Amino acid sequence: MPLLSIVRGRIALLAFDTQPRRHIIRPPLRILVADDHAVVRFGLRTILSSHEGWQVCGEAKSGAEALALTVQLLPDVVILDINMPGMSGLDALKAIRERLPATRVVVLTLHYSAELVREIKRVGGKGYVMKSDCDRDLVNAVAAVADGRVYFTQQPEEIAPRIPAITVPRPADLGGLTVREREAVRNIAQTMRKLL
Repeated sequence: MPLLSIVRGRIALLAFDTQPRRHIIRPPLRILVADDHAVVRFGLRTILSSHEGWQVCGEAKSGAEALALTVQLLPDVVILDINMPGMSGLDALKAIRERLPATRVVVLTLHYSAELVREIKRVGGKGYVMKSDCDRDLVNAVAAVADGRVYFTQQPEEIAPRIPAITVPRPADLGGLTVREREAVRNIAQTMRKLL
């Protein structure tokens, strides 16, 4: 119910809204892209920049750089590769959420892992997209998190038959990319070239 109040000789109408509200980001939507491969960043930037009202405000090639640029540029959404040199994407996600809790983070990964999904949710990640599904799911994920919702690529039971669950390596064990990961990055690059 609205309530009348007298403030410094003026009458003010105060409305009390008991419904919780989620913060919805309005255009222009500022997005930071973080991936250690230039061709993947180019493809992501191309996909995202083609969406009206969206702007890629920065690019990072490591977790530490993603954190520093997020603090500096204050993007609305961060697209964060999980496997990057130095500070991993997961560590960067934790640090971003601690420093800037309003920033929405969508995690990119090559493989599905139920353990990783649980950890992303636990530390406050709002989205999870497999790189193989970027052409289909990335725009939907960014739109969802900008609207205050969460977005996770497919349900685990839909994904499990075609992609085996793997154990997520600890940041200290990441080292370089495996042969399979390099092959996946090449496939992503080829798909993104077709989109241009």
